[in-house]
Amino acid sequence: MNSDYLDLKQLQQSRGYAKLQALWAHEYAALMTGLQKAASKNQESAWRFYAGQLKGADLMTGQLERALLQMEREGENLESERNEKSAAEIIAELRGEKAS
Repeated sequence: MNSDYLDLKQLQQSRGYAKLQALWAHEYAALMTGLQKAASKNQESAWRFYAGQLKGADLMTGQLERALLQMEREGENLESERNEKSAAEIIAELRGEKAS
């Protein structure tokens, strides 16, 4: 595990991050209200504007989780590659072959 992963994991578990998520939820609700009003009035340009803001908000609020998930996946891949290599080396040793 690298220091970035540990820092992000610690951030995710902090009380300040939970408060930030609550603020994001409030802003998200305001964006949804604007989007629904624009959609009900059939104002396509306003609807597209709010839809763009929502897309940006979704990207922003989920960035930490996506970064952690990616790091976890990369870590799993590295561990499985190491295990496969060591298993291959063990099999070669058992067979009496030289490990390359």
